[in-house]
Amino acid sequence: MLIVLEGIDGSGKSTVARLAARELAPDRTPAGKKDLAAPDPGTAARAGLLRELIWSSPERQGDTYGAAHWILLIASWYAGLARLRPGLADEDTVTVMDGWYYRNIAKTLVREPLDAHWVESLFAPVPEPALTVLLDVAPEVAWSRRDDFKDTELGRWDGFTGPPRESFRAYQSVVRDELLRMAKERGWLVLTPDPDDPPERTAADVVAAVRGLRRTP
Repeated sequence: MLIVLEGIDGSGKSTVARLAARELAPDRTPAGKKDLAAPDPGTAARAGLLRELIWSSPERQGDTYGAAHWILLIASWYAGLARLRPGLADEDTVTVMDGWYYRNIAKTLVREPLDAHWVESLFAPVPEPALTVLLDVAPEVAWSRRDDFKDTELGRWDGFTGPPRESFRAYQSVVRDELLRMAKERGWLVLTPDPDDPPERTAADVVAAVRGLRRTP
C-alpha cells in the first residue's frame, strides 16, 4: 500500500513522512522514490545517468531544454520505478513516500503552458497511491522553516524575480494552486496543519487515515 505525502517545497513532507513511516512500518527500511532497485549493473548505470540528468545537472545548467524535456525525463524515471519496484502497490505492506510525481506536474504547468491532460498522461504506467495526503501549508509558513531554498524552489527558472522571500512566496503560491486543483480532481486527503502544531500531530492524522483505509472493506 503506497502512501504519499505531497505539498509545496518546505511544507514538511519529509518530516511527516518519516514519522508516519516509523509508526506504520517500524520493521521496514525506508526506500525513497530515488531508489530504483536496479537488478543488474547495466540497469543501475542507466538509472544513475537518468538520476544525474534529473536531480543534479539541471540545477547547475539551467532549464535549457524546457519543461517538456524535463517532465519526460521525470516520467521515464517513474516508469522505471513502477516496473522495477512492483511491490509499491502491494496491499499487504505500507510504503510511505515523501512526494510523488504530482509536484513535478504542477511545476511543469507553472513553467510552460503545456496541455495538462498530456502532461498527466505521461504517468499512466505509474500506480496511483492508495492514499495521497496534501499538506496544504502557506508559502509564508514554509519559508519560515528553512533558509536553504534552491533557485528552482524560488521560481527563478519560471520568471519569478526579486528578493528570495517574495519570489518564493509568489512561485509557491501558484504551485500550491495546481496541487489543490489536483487534490480536488483526484480525491486526496487535504490536511492544513496549524503553524504551531508539531509535525508529530500531523503524522498522527496521516497514520489514523491510513489505518482507517485499511479497515475499509
